[in-house]
Amino acid sequence: MKGDVMTFEIAPVGLSAYLVLVAIAVFVVCVPLFWLNKEGMAFAMQKSLIGLVLASPVILGIAYTMHDNAFELSGKNVLVRADYFYHYTRSLDEFDLSNAQIGSYESIPTAQLKWRRNGLGLPGVSAGHFSTQDGKAIFVALTDRSLVLYLPAKSGTSLLVSVSNPNAVLDALK
Repeated sequence: MKGDVMTFEIAPVGLSAYLVLVAIAVFVVCVPLFWLNKEGMAFAMQKSLIGLVLASPVILGIAYTMHDNAFELSGKNVLVRADYFYHYTRSLDEFDLSNAQIGSYESIPTAQLKWRRNGLGLPGVSAGHFSTQDGKAIFVALTDRSLVLYLPAKSGTSLLVSVSNPNAVLDALK
């Protein structure tokens, strides 16, 4: 706890998200070079390797941001940062804490995601602004689907987050 700021750990992103990111990069860079190649396999492999080297700063940057997650309780505000780019700040008074739920992602039907509005969705990580099955807005920092905290909003955007100790977070919020 720093001053009146309480920080809670968000579960780390699993290896599958990073592997899928690498697979997407290889596919996007290499497949077009092999497909459009008219000068032999060795030439295509050389160009693919150059393409991957040139794309690696972007790939590494995206991979780095995937682990940059934070959940903070500052005074009467909840602050969540997901994948560096996505931020969520909301007053505690705007949450319906009596209907907060802790469990696996699959066990919370009101928090099931449908559409990604602005965010990142890979196997093992979902972050940003989504909508639920019933069309409501929800902010997501989901890195471990086995244990999540769902905080419904009285109105507006709810919150779904994979904190390492959701019971401690919920106790601190109440």
